[in-house]
Amino acid sequence: MIQRIQSVFLVMIILIVGTLCSIKLLHFVTVETNVKTIEYVLNLFYFNKLENGTLVESHLQFGLILIASIVIGLSLFTLFSYKDRVKQMKFTLINLVALVALIAAFFTKAYLYAPNFSGEKLMTSSIIGIALIIFVLYLNIRVFYLIKKDDALVKSADRLR
Repeated sequence: MIQRIQSVFLVMIILIVGTLCSIKLLHFVTVETNVKTIEYVLNLFYFNKLENGTLVESHLQFGLILIASIVIGLSLFTLFSYKDRVKQMKFTLINLVALVALIAAFFTKAYLYAPNFSGEKLMTSSIIGIALIIFVLYLNIRVFYLIKKDDALVKSADRLR
């Protein structure tokens, strides 16, 4: 049913992925020996490289935008196909694969664009963004198990009518 808790989780997935498109998922600063600071900013839409506060390089991330759109679309489709729980479970698993692909593509872009990418240089906003990505994975897995639980309840022979 559409009023179940997994529907709330699916809406949260949609909202969080939409938010991840606008916040700085990867933001770190390096200082070179000649007093030049290089700042790298990456989210699901763009990559920016700033030297001493001046934009030097900017790329639109078409692959990440496409995968994020697929995740949002699959979540919406799963949300509105509440009458067929088996279909919901299948598309939730496909959505999980898309989320893993999004994370893999994101970190691949981070290693490609930022030559000295490391975890200790990340800003606090980056850690929050990465935690949100992991939370979206958790929500998707939780949705799968809640739909599976509902399906088992409906198919159960002990169910009272």
